[in-house]
Amino acid sequence: MKNCLKNKFKLLILIIAIIILIICLIVLNGCQVNQLFSSFSPSESISPEIEKIQLDENELKSLEITKAAIEEKIDSSNEIKVSSEKIRDPFMPFYLNPEAGSETQKNTLSVEKIYNEDKVFFTEINLNDSVYKLKKEDLFGKIYQVKAINADSVVLLKGDELITIYINEIYYD
Repeated sequence: MKNCLKNKFKLLILIIAIIILIICLIVLNGCQVNQLFSSFSPSESISPEIEKIQLDENELKSLEITKAAIEEKIDSSNEIKVSSEKIRDPFMPFYLNPEAGSETQKNTLSVEKIYNEDKVFFTEINLNDSVYKLKKEDLFGKIYQVKAINADSVVLLKGDELITIYINEIYYD
């Protein structure tokens, strides 16, 4: 029991000594920082006035550029001209007709059939007079993906848009 108390007492003295040592180091370092700042005075290192420089007028005249010289250096023949032509949408696939004014110029989609073969649902979709036999997750037309096949409809994904087409319905896209 006495041994245990002696060890605890020695440990306590050691911890107190370490704390005192740390406090001394902090105080001494603080003094050194204060001495460093007190030795540096801004008035000694920064001059209060801006140094004056002699200018040579002949050198200034040689650097002078007149308005006519500036206009001469500007070439207006390379200006960008905006045409009145309709600009193609860069996000529209190149093989699709860009005219969206009438329904005959849009993509036409229709679901021809929905059937089941060996517990797998299939659909036949007509895209611009081309018939595709598809199952779930199939891609067609380079921009459409079959996401779901229901009893009377098909859900397609085009970009981030979901399109639902019912049997014998014509969808213009």
